[in-house]
Amino acid sequence: MTQEPSTAIEIDDAEWLGQADWVVGGEAAKQARKQGLYAGYVLLLFSGVYGFPVLQAVFRTNDTGWLRDQLASPIGVTGVVVAVGAILGAAYWAGRFRGPVVPPLPWIDLVVTAPVDRARAVRRWWRYAVVGGAFVGGVVGLVVGSGLAFAQVTGVVALVVATVLGVVVGLVGARVWLWAQVRSWPGPDHATTGPSLLWRLPDSLRALHAESLRAHSANTSTLAGSALTGNLRTARLSLTRPITHARAVRLRPGGPFAVLVRRDVLGLRRQRVDLVAGAGFAVMGAAVLTWGMAQPAAPSFALGLAMLPLYLGFGSWTEGLRLQADNIGSPALIGTGPLEEAAAHLIAPTGLAAVVLGVAGAFAPVVWAAALPMLALLAGGHLLAAFRGDPPATIVSPQSRLFWYAMPSVSVVLVGALLAQAYRTGASGLAVFCTALVAAVAAGGVSRVRRLTYRHRA
Repeated sequence: MTQEPSTAIEIDDAEWLGQADWVVGGEAAKQARKQGLYAGYVLLLFSGVYGFPVLQAVFRTNDTGWLRDQLASPIGVTGVVVAVGAILGAAYWAGRFRGPVVPPLPWIDLVVTAPVDRARAVRRWWRYAVVGGAFVGGVVGLVVGSGLAFAQVTGVVALVVATVLGVVVGLVGARVWLWAQVRSWPGPDHATTGPSLLWRLPDSLRALHAESLRAHSANTSTLAGSALTGNLRTARLSLTRPITHARAVRLRPGGPFAVLVRRDVLGLRRQRVDLVAGAGFAVMGAAVLTWGMAQPAAPSFALGLAMLPLYLGFGSWTEGLRLQADNIGSPALIGTGPLEEAAAHLIAPTGLAAVVLGVAGAFAPVVWAAALPMLALLAGGHLLAAFRGDPPATIVSPQSRLFWYAMPSVSVVLVGALLAQAYRTGASGLAVFCTALVAAVAAGGVSRVRRLTYRHRA
């Protein structure tokens, strides 16, 4: 009796994925494409209606010759390089939690884990990300370049150069984003996932682990739910990395105030990413602030731009303050009042920001004169942000909710820009007015601490 030879069935990956797309994805894939096209249309519309007119108006209201010289100077080139580096750094940071390739869970469970080329299985989502990155970068470059060209700061060639540069930054940023997603999974050896994966796209897609894709998909759902419900605490917890540094260091005993300060310092030692990110933002903001206050012809909007990274850097060091706000209803275990505890949590970030502004003052002494009210403004702004509580019931639309969340940062940026302008020009009346605004922001922060505390006690 003869045995019939077994025949192996060869399956074409492209045909199999097409059938899986029809069964698993269905109409959802078409809806995703339509939503992507609509988002691009909205971005292009807002850029043309709001972005371009505002930018070219800002450029026109300043000395165009001075701006042209600054763009061609080493300071301008360094600023562009630092901005590009910050964008790529942000892409790498975001890729650790939510990368560009995030298929839906049914696709991950039924298709990605199947014996099929993983680069083909997830290629669609990578195409969405890279096209979106190139489009956003091109639109930003087009708006900035057209604003400079129409304000006669540069020629029309700058419009083309800025657009091409934006597209290139978008493409490179998408690659860095994907590289960070590959390295976010602790399983593979990072020696085999080095920078060479940046230009080995198929290998990068094949290196994506199924468990990593599930984790990133879960993070997407968590972040989306936090944005819709206004629960920032859940989003922060999902973005927290496991502690791997200074685990053997213990907190030394002492008085309640000193222990809280030491706890924040220990937290920064363990979460070195927050320490380094805060230092990067603060140095960037201090550099722009020093340049803007030392140059009388510098545009006023540069002072506001400087305050935003200063605010973000200060915020990276205030994890203890946010944890106090998250647990404001719990009884104090070491016998401190809410205001005393909040003041203790502000010592470490204020000290670090004072060091950064002190170094900046060595290059522009006028920064030293404005350092004290600026530190008070940053501290008050983060009191407002940490103890903002839940959004009011009357705020239902996403736009109003976003504006409500952005109020502390907007207050710091506007008041800080006015304060820097007052000290730069020597306008004593404006300086007194800005000092009163700083006091109002700080008082509002203290009031928020008390109000949230009493609300939980009730």
